[in-house]
Amino acid sequence: MTDMSGILDALNPEQQKAVQCVDGPVLIVAGAGSGKTRVLTSRIAYMIEKGVDPDRILALTFTKKAAGEMKERIAGMVGERKARRIWMGTFHSVFIRFLREYAGVIGFPSSFTIYDRGDSESAVKTCVKNLELDDKVYKPREVLSRISKAKNDLVTPTPYASGAGGYLEEDRLHKKPDICRIYAAYAQVCKQSGVMDFDDILLYLYLLLKSDPEALESISGRFDYILVDEYQDTNKAQYVILKYLSARKQHICVVGDDSQSIYGFRGAQIANILNFRRDFPATKIFRLERNYRSTQMIVNAANSLISRNEDRIPKECVSMGEEGEKIRILRAYTEGEEAALVTSGIIRRMQEEKAQYEDFAILYRTNSQSRALEEALRRRNIPYMIYSGNSFFERAEVKDMMAYLKLAVNLQDDESFRRVVNKPARGIGNTSLDALSLSARDMQCSLFKAAHAPNLEQYGLKSAALTKIRSFCDMMERYAARAASEDAYVVASSLADESTLYPFYKMDTSIEGQSRAANVEELINSVKGFVEERQNESEEGGEPLVTLPEFLEEISLLSNADVADDETSNKVALMTVHTAKGLEFPYVYVTGMEENLFPSGGWSLTEKELQEERRLCYVALTRAKKAVVLSYAETRMRNGKHESNSPSRFLKEIAPQYLQNPLRKENPFQERPSVPRPSAPRPVTPVRALGVVKPDPIPDFVPDPMDSFSKGDRIEHNRFGKGTVLDLSGEGEDLRAVVAFDKYGQKILILRHAKMRHL
Repeated sequence: MTDMSGILDALNPEQQKAVQCVDGPVLIVAGAGSGKTRVLTSRIAYMIEKGVDPDRILALTFTKKAAGEMKERIAGMVGERKARRIWMGTFHSVFIRFLREYAGVIGFPSSFTIYDRGDSESAVKTCVKNLELDDKVYKPREVLSRISKAKNDLVTPTPYASGAGGYLEEDRLHKKPDICRIYAAYAQVCKQSGVMDFDDILLYLYLLLKSDPEALESISGRFDYILVDEYQDTNKAQYVILKYLSARKQHICVVGDDSQSIYGFRGAQIANILNFRRDFPATKIFRLERNYRSTQMIVNAANSLISRNEDRIPKECVSMGEEGEKIRILRAYTEGEEAALVTSGIIRRMQEEKAQYEDFAILYRTNSQSRALEEALRRRNIPYMIYSGNSFFERAEVKDMMAYLKLAVNLQDDESFRRVVNKPARGIGNTSLDALSLSARDMQCSLFKAAHAPNLEQYGLKSAALTKIRSFCDMMERYAARAASEDAYVVASSLADESTLYPFYKMDTSIEGQSRAANVEELINSVKGFVEERQNESEEGGEPLVTLPEFLEEISLLSNADVADDETSNKVALMTVHTAKGLEFPYVYVTGMEENLFPSGGWSLTEKELQEERRLCYVALTRAKKAVVLSYAETRMRNGKHESNSPSRFLKEIAPQYLQNPLRKENPFQERPSVPRPSAPRPVTPVRALGVVKPDPIPDFVPDPMDSFSKGDRIEHNRFGKGTVLDLSGEGEDLRAVVAFDKYGQKILILRHAKMRHL
């Protein structure tokens, strides 16, 4: 047995208390950088060494990556054999195991497959078309978000249409009264196709536990202890399911930080963590307030900001690190200048502190802000990577191969059928597919089943097209028979070849074609890697059979954080603040700190929405270990026009003693650190109309080509010196630029006469 002191020795006193309180409901409020993962893993290891059966422990996380890291740490403390027996994984990966067991009870085959976001949007688009609704009004992405929100609130189609939750009334106010019909049609399509989307996994488990006492008793009876990571991110469905599962013994421990609850837009309810004591009156609370990540200056600045929120669990985080440097505010005139200043700051920091590119993260509120930043980084030859998640699995050729694999596992999957029935081209056009779809709707069956029905000619299906469709179906039927009984890699590699998808891309000798072929090959290799990993994990003798359904379930349940691009070696990271949650970097730049951008919505926000935006800013600050720079621009191009917004209120809410250059109340637009601003704005004046003596030209000045400039560029003119390109207009010989010069204000230049070069 492991020495208990070995588990506890590495913990501070507050962490030790949280680990040793095993029984009853426990709330661990874990501030940013406070060692949350260490406490969770130590707690589970402590429980096992105290005699708790690992099979009776359920530990739920939001990402596979987090679950894998925790299991690895636990294995280091109690041994791999015990760690392997814990029910540990994401909400969806654990819950889907229960649903497969009781699939028949809820009207699904046990081999049901999972729609990704693209599949769901495509299915919703088909429903909109079939209901003869305007897809410009009922945009699939917006409708799907609405349906997702309803599911997370446990509102099914019938109650939705009856007004439950206020959804129907809200739809009518937004002049989209038929979303309820689309929701009902989409739910029917999913069930008919034997598929679920991500939200269905939670919804159907709730419905199962609510309606089937035997299932509830069986599932909840398997666990004595439940632990939940990132509890502040749970939605209503997860909250209710956890109450069902923990009702018997109430040995539930939740870990989270209300100050980092930032996913309200996708259904997370901060009330779940704020009201935990109300739901479990016997709750014991432990606060982890020692920050081991960031400097004292960063932690104190973040504390001063988040203290403005009223809806929070009181805590005061304290840094265990050095004092550190004060947070710096950068002011720029445009987003282009902001990007240039950030880029220059990175280069300067690298030179002064011997930092690497990978030490830097540039965060922003919206994805559209990355354009100017990318341009500035490319101009200075700085390698970067945009964290967006799912990049590999969103590539068209990968989705094509995945559709073949999904169809082999579930022949009723209409979205996968539609995607690949004519890919590569088999002479099955849209007209033929529309006719088959119409027959399937009339017969209320899947496209695959409809293809084998008699008298399809009445729907306009020509015999030649029908022969090709049935030939495709015969091939897929053969692979469906193999999918559940043969090695996943053998089936997948064979299907890639026989479907001719891989050879089709392989024959394309262009760079793009070879890249697509390589991506399909990489997907097949990932199947092989998955099979080998599962076989290595097995405690049984020999090599157990690992099938295609197992691989697809694993891939379907990965979150964005789990599948982010691995090619991160020595590159600057660009990402939204939401994406950055859970990550850390030595140096962090938070850009776009302006009203109406961060906070998004500005002064129109409700108090609840403003508090979430403030929590988002808190998350941004606490990603940094050594230094934070906050930047804003006086003008920014948005929706095709220049907008001027005041600096974000969050810049003023951070206590001034933690800022190098706090905003002055009497003049919130302080001076730029590297670009002087004229004391009074100058009018936009053509150079030829200036009634002043021009400065002397720079000797030996070599200009850049006139068509090489873009908005936001920092430039140098041979007479007027340094400035920023605000706008470009005209073309050819009439190309003009509006430039804000550091010393001479704004001027309109005809570029064929102007002598300018890039800085």
